[in-house]
Amino acid sequence: MTAVISFVALLGLMAAEPKVAVFGFQGIGVDSITAVVATSVFRSEIAATGKFAVASTDEVIQALGADRVVTMVSEAQDAARTMGAVKAVIGSLSRLGTQTIGKVQLIDAASGVEFEDQLATTSQEELDIVLRRLARAVATKEKAAANVELGEVTEKEGKEATRRQAFFGGVVGFGSFIPIASLGGSDMLMTYAGAALYETPDFFAELRYSASVDMSNDNYSGASFMPITIGVFKTASRADFTPYYGGALGIGMYSYYKNGTGNYGDYKSGPGFVISPGAGYMLFHTYDFHVMADLRYYLLFGGDGVHHGPALSINLAYRRGKSGGGGCCCGLGL
Repeated sequence: MTAVISFVALLGLMAAEPKVAVFGFQGIGVDSITAVVATSVFRSEIAATGKFAVASTDEVIQALGADRVVTMVSEAQDAARTMGAVKAVIGSLSRLGTQTIGKVQLIDAASGVEFEDQLATTSQEELDIVLRRLARAVATKEKAAANVELGEVTEKEGKEATRRQAFFGGVVGFGSFIPIASLGGSDMLMTYAGAALYETPDFFAELRYSASVDMSNDNYSGASFMPITIGVFKTASRADFTPYYGGALGIGMYSYYKNGTGNYGDYKSGPGFVISPGAGYMLFHTYDFHVMADLRYYLLFGGDGVHHGPALSINLAYRRGKSGGGGCCCGLGL
């Protein structure tokens, strides 16, 4: 019975999270209050990962005499052993130009530095994101730059991403276009659309072709509306659920006839300049697939007036993961 109890106790010790001591962050070019707050936030974030049992502030004070800064690896090892911790973390916040750089080191009390990483931001308001990602990096031993969700991309990375992190894809879909007192009074047209898509964390651009056609042949009437546009749409945030808005410009062709005789005597057609403002709502923005409710208003300036109306669709988009590459999208209009 004693052996069983000892075995269970051993399993409990093996299953327990390793104890880590997080020492005060060194502030280089930042005020001491910011460094103290950063230490507290990092302690909370690393505890939230569930990978460590984090030593309390009181334990650190008892071991060092105060919650003071530790910068030497050997000093961190000695203090960690005094507290009964098997790991230690030392860190710093450094101001360099317009950037604030967070740096952390995970130290084994016996063997030394196990992992280190750093992350920079150009915004003080994003320090909590930097600390959260560094805590996750320490817990997983995976660099923060490689372990990021779109909603946690910093402003600095966002600017870099427009140059080096973008996704190409395609769009294909079916929808509807509703002419407003145009195209000879035609009713709702069925629409086929195709587009090339370029997406970054803050906006997406597209080269889009759509063909809206009245296929009813009611009373020998018919219409078509075929714009080709280049558009840019800004996402309002980097969250999972976000509105977007923007617009597009292009050219297009239109045609319509309606006479009830079948001889197409009232047939009209021609080219025109197209303006298309639009907005929508995107779901799962940070995922490799998106769901988008999309509303656009097309205006085609033709030789016999302005042909215009709204187009409504629900789009399903897919792209490849962080390793890059293209994707595809499809849409279903209502």
